[in-house]
Formats: sequence, C-alpha cells, structure tokens
Amino acid sequence: MSDIPPGTPNDLHTGGAVGMTSTDITDPIVEEVRAIRDAYAKSLNYDLAAIVADLQSRQAEHAHLVVNLPPKHIKVA
Repeated sequence: MSDIPPGTPNDLHTGGAVGMTSTDITDPIVEEVRAIRDAYAKSLNYDLAAIVADLQSRQAEHAHLVVNLPPKHIKVA
C-alpha cells in the first residue's frame, strides 16, 4: 500500500467535501463499475500486459466506432 494518507491531494479517491473521505459515501453505480472492472482484471489474472493486449485487440476490432475529432485551435489574444 501507499504511504500517502487517505484524503490528501495525492490520494486516488479523495473526498469531495471538507472532512469527508471516500468511505463516507457509497454510490451503487460506482460500486457496480468497480466490480465489473475487478471481474475483468481477474479474468486476465490481473496481468497488466494481458489487459492492455486485450483492450487493444478490442479497439482494433471496433475501430469504426472510435470518434476521432480534429484538434481544437485556441485563439490567443
């Protein structure tokens, strides 16, 4: 685990309000997404190289679905 205390700016799951931590609020949608993400990673034995390879192959299979927008040009005054 990290030596960074929970709730600090470098904590991955900081609370949104002063004095609140990520364990104060549970969101069923977030919990569902985390469970799906964990099941997916578990199906590939939490092997990061396998996860990347799988996602890249899925992206290649469905390249037509990817939105590729041109860069926005910022006008500097």
